[in-house]
Amino acid sequence: MTIYERIIFIMENISNLCPINVVQNTLMGKWKLTILWVLHTKIRRFNELQKVIPGISHGVLVQQLRELERDHLINRKVYNEVPPKVEYSLTEIGVSFIPTMIQIMEWGATYVTNVSDCNMDACVSNNFPCKKCHDIKNLD
Repeated sequence: MTIYERIIFIMENISNLCPINVVQNTLMGKWKLTILWVLHTKIRRFNELQKVIPGISHGVLVQQLRELERDHLINRKVYNEVPPKVEYSLTEIGVSFIPTMIQIMEWGATYVTNVSDCNMDACVSNNFPCKKCHDIKNLD
C-alpha cells in the first residue's frame, strides 16, 4: 500500500474512530434519549413505553429499541409465557450515560435561559422556540 493509499484509507475510516461520531451515531434517532431517560427510573414493558412517550409510533419505537439493544445501551428480556412478556431496562453502559444526560439537560436549561431574549433565527433554525417566540406563535 502506497502512502497515498494509506492516507485515503485513514481518511475514509477516521469517522469510525472519532468518539464524537461514535456517540452521535449511537444516539442518533429522535426518541433514543427519551427512551433512555424513561428507562433510567424503572424497567418498562413495550406498552408502558408507548404510553409515557407521546407521539412515538409503534414502528419507530420498535426500531429505536432494537438499535439501543444492538448498541448495548438497553436490555431486552423476553419471558416464556403466553401472552409474551418483554421488559426493557438499561444496561451498565446505559446507566453510565445518565449523568451525561443530566449534564445535557442542564446545558439545555441554560441555553433556553440564554435565548429567552429571543434570537428568532436560532429559535426557528433549531425548531426550539424560546418563550417569547412560543407566545408570538400562539398569538397567530
